[in-house]
Amino acid sequence: MTITLISVGKMKQNTYQKEIESYLKQLPYPIQFIEINDEPTKEGVVKEGKAILKRIPKNSTVIVMAIEGKMMNSVEFSAYLNELVLMPNKDICFIIGGSYGLSDEVMSLATDKISFSKMTFPHQLFKLMLVEQIYRAFKIMENHPYHK
Repeated sequence: MTITLISVGKMKQNTYQKEIESYLKQLPYPIQFIEINDEPTKEGVVKEGKAILKRIPKNSTVIVMAIEGKMMNSVEFSAYLNELVLMPNKDICFIIGGSYGLSDEVMSLATDKISFSKMTFPHQLFKLMLVEQIYRAFKIMENHPYHK
């Protein structure tokens, strides 16, 4: 099983990257990162979408991170992720959109839409937040005291 994280925009802050790497070293599954160029205009969402669609691994459960998505607490997210991990021959692909969101085509392909908040976050920070929540989810599955 592979977890892929596709995000629009490049990781620029070395601080965030170091934090992400510290979580990655401890995860039971590898996470593949794919970065798509962030287009400067709202019309660029279509171009970003085409680039995203080309990079989604076959046989993946596609989860888009979107403000209008379902909100879960960490325990619910852990249970959700556990169900996905147990699915045979399925990979997981999380998608983080750009400044103007995701194209309709990408949104329609999503198995699920998840929201961490009604707020908007910088892409680099959100990528760190998502990786931390994936890490936390696995720790919850293990009954590890990391999640209190």
